[in-house]
Amino acid sequence: MNSDVHPAIAALVLIMTGVAVGVWMWGSAAAGRLGGPAELNSGPDGHRYIQIQNYLVEHDEEGAYLRTHNLEAMDVELFLGGYAFFSNGDILLRRGPDPRSFFDNLRAYGRETNRKSIVPEDPRSGLFRCNLDSFACERFGPEWIDFKAAYGVFIDRQTDEVYVSDTTRHLLRKYSSTGVELAPPVGGFEFPNQLMVHDGQLLVADTNHHVVRVLEPQSPTFGDDIDRKDVVPAAAKSAQQTWPNHFARVGEAWWVNNMQTGMNHGGIYVFDSDWQYERRVELPRNADPISILTVGNTVWVSDWNNDVVRRFSTAGEPLASLESAGLESILSASRQERHQYRLISYSGVALVVALLLGLLVRAFALSMNRSE
Repeated sequence: MNSDVHPAIAALVLIMTGVAVGVWMWGSAAAGRLGGPAELNSGPDGHRYIQIQNYLVEHDEEGAYLRTHNLEAMDVELFLGGYAFFSNGDILLRRGPDPRSFFDNLRAYGRETNRKSIVPEDPRSGLFRCNLDSFACERFGPEWIDFKAAYGVFIDRQTDEVYVSDTTRHLLRKYSSTGVELAPPVGGFEFPNQLMVHDGQLLVADTNHHVVRVLEPQSPTFGDDIDRKDVVPAAAKSAQQTWPNHFARVGEAWWVNNMQTGMNHGGIYVFDSDWQYERRVELPRNADPISILTVGNTVWVSDWNNDVVRRFSTAGEPLASLESAGLESILSASRQERHQYRLISYSGVALVVALLLGLLVRAFALSMNRSE
């Protein structure tokens, strides 16, 4: 039986298509990793920190830029998870490379529980307590700890006790300032995220249960349920923003970032001190809020996709976005690098289009030969 397409040509087309798709996926993923500002935090001296990629951009109490910390100096190859400050100014964060494989990311996307051990696979990796000035680090925990995936962390600076939401294992954990486990891990959550101790209670964004949980923080009864707060009002449901990920105390109110199913493009919803819904903070339609931080009489909201830290009054009125020379320097370089990666991904698309056009032309030529 005769064939219109030579097997070698068919194989070449398949190989070229695979290469083109691979180039497109690689370029798109590389551009996506160069995200904008993400986790916001405060140090014990009142300084404000913006985490963006592998940097911490430090500002004073009023929001004026001070300096930029390149976390690669502390062997942070890819920033992963949360960070927090001890009462003496030391920072707790994860060092090392990203250990997640393609299949790990696939399982996470499918909402599967992380079954991997929290013991580091590499002695350079895991949680470390570091000094931002000297870059000196010491391993956190006598038995070594590495969550290897998303997690949130809060340090009660009255005691320096450490609370961790082990997000992909659906657990809460509690450690001493040196990493000694103070209580057994607590389950019953679905992808817990941001957490804090407030007025003697532990609050946790229990994302896939669509609530903020109120728990007992003390070690003997750590994790005992006190209450559950419904933080998904009708306005959030209609906007398909039903996954609480981050929250903050703003004056006497609570601000909650409810995300969409893809854990992006969330909305900021305001509740009173008793968690009764009041209003929604107006954001641009394409906003992608991540973290919320109270700074004096203003509120900062990091916007990952739009390369900006938005500012609001405590009443929710929009103010001018944060001006930070350190942040803008990183964003300027990121925009150029993103553009280059996108050009590479577009070249993959162009190659696929060229292959398809070539096949169409060949098919047309063959059909004309037959008709003749």
